[in-house]
Amino acid sequence: MTLLAIFGLVVGAGPAQAGSPASVGKTKSITVPMDLQDKGDVTTNTTVTGTCGSISLDISLVGNGELDLKFGYRSTQGPVRSHNMVGVYANAPTFVIGSFGDVGFPNLAEFETTDTVDIGSPAVPTAVLTVRVLTPNGPCFGVVGDLLGN
Repeated sequence: MTLLAIFGLVVGAGPAQAGSPASVGKTKSITVPMDLQDKGDVTTNTTVTGTCGSISLDISLVGNGELDLKFGYRSTQGPVRSHNMVGVYANAPTFVIGSFGDVGFPNLAEFETTDTVDIGSPAVPTAVLTVRVLTPNGPCFGVVGDLLGN
């Protein structure tokens, strides 16, 4: 319960209480800057460029209490040598909390992956993604968080 309360504050979801469940098929996508400044900030501003590029997080309810998470980044500093993407999701009505992410050495300037998780029903999910990448010009960092509500 404490984690859900903190989670609600972090992603700007307000109090971590069950509201009206989001509908199946609902999708929310955001893209935010990935840079070295403001490391503690979590944002929902729709932006596509930063010092190092951008990160994205799409959350979508696909039915049967399943949440699709699509996440990744785009580097403006050339191919990424390594990445560490760590995310957390929560569903306030069912108290389901879990994690998602990816670690790799892609040598690509753009990377995207997906994860499907069972969050139960009703569903009012939130998700936060932290991305750390190592580019030829050094490390970059970004955080994005969002609430999939009505």
